[in-house]
Amino acid sequence: MPSPQDYRIIYNWDGAPHGYSEVPQSMENLLQAVYAPLEDTQTDALFWCIGEHAARWESENLELLGDEHGRVYENAYNYNFTENIRQMLERGEDPQQAIIERGHELGLHVYGSVRMNDNHFGGTQPADIGRLHHTEMTRLRREHPEWMLGDQTSEWYAASWNMSIPEVRENRFTHVREVCERYGWDGVELDWQRHAFHLPEDEAYRLRYVITDVQRAARQL
Repeated sequence: MPSPQDYRIIYNWDGAPHGYSEVPQSMENLLQAVYAPLEDTQTDALFWCIGEHAARWESENLELLGDEHGRVYENAYNYNFTENIRQMLERGEDPQQAIIERGHELGLHVYGSVRMNDNHFGGTQPADIGRLHHTEMTRLRREHPEWMLGDQTSEWYAASWNMSIPEVRENRFTHVREVCERYGWDGVELDWQRHAFHLPEDEAYRLRYVITDVQRAARQL
């Protein structure tokens, strides 16, 4: 993949427009919400967050957003957000592809942004993860609390993945690979800063090579 050109403004969207509308959201409504703030501005590139832990497309290798709790949601926002995605897929629509196409029509470059180790679990500890009802929960995380950082990092980020675990790296790489191979992005961002707790703090420097390995593998896609 070539190096990105210089952009005047890069606009990073966290995917929130899926939750801006009541269910069912039309594709045109989504695209309007995504791109209205960018038209007639100095923005040259959109970096679109494709999700955190579960897929927002039909996948044979990743869990689908909403599956872990049988599409039962903890609040109205997550109901709107997730069901708008799920019902688009059920209608045969692909929001990622539509966002790319509309961005190109507007003369923008569109990147897929992958959060490598997002943690919005509110300080949940590994021992409590099985009782947590959270839309971003996956079966993999529930079944393997031992793969989280636990007491080897800041208490608030105890439920973050431990990237020194090979199975964790494979899961995250699979997410990146599908993002790269399914869609015609102008590039893909690996967002390591949301959130930047990846390795046991006492061993992070020694184990830094595992992060490098994931990054190098992604560059080969």
